[in-house]
Amino acid sequence: MPHWPHMAREIVSTARPSMLRLAGFLALTLGGLLVSLGSLTDWATVPPFDTPTRGVDLWEGTITLAIGFAVLFGMILMRLLRPARARQGVAVAILALGLTASALAGAAAIRANERFTSPSQRDRIARALATELELPYEEVRARIEVTFRQRFQVSLDPGIFLVIAGGLMVALGGGLSVAWAAGTVDGHPVNLRV
Repeated sequence: MPHWPHMAREIVSTARPSMLRLAGFLALTLGGLLVSLGSLTDWATVPPFDTPTRGVDLWEGTITLAIGFAVLFGMILMRLLRPARARQGVAVAILALGLTASALAGAAAIRANERFTSPSQRDRIARALATELELPYEEVRARIEVTFRQRFQVSLDPGIFLVIAGGLMVALGGGLSVAWAAGTVDGHPVNLRV
């Protein structure tokens, strides 16, 4: 459990962070933001409908968004914890979360044709198009089925790649943070080179 006077000192400290701590912080911040932003943006478009699928339209994207927030929270928690083992534990968890986010988005990208044209995604596309075109849902859904049988290709959008890159950046930051935490005792660097 965090020690409150230590937390206050850590928050208001103007001491220059070590290069390892700074590199880990920057990697975690950038990676967490990329994972979160990528989860909220478009992952794929299914031609010829051009209806985008955002990351959070899929369960994978909802989980990667939660991971992005968890990474940013964990990064702050790790800095406030005193024991080196607790910091290392949080850093290892963050590293695992980064790899998980990349794996989820990567698997969705590899299985794009299957993942983004599943029956539930075709239903979602049909609802969006029916509203946009002011046509009956059943008619639009039947047209989508005809097009689906013609085997169209899914076009991947930048959001899915942001999550993959962000997850790898989080994993790097987690690894750097594990090394940084290993070089601390009771919240203080073992030596000035850590």
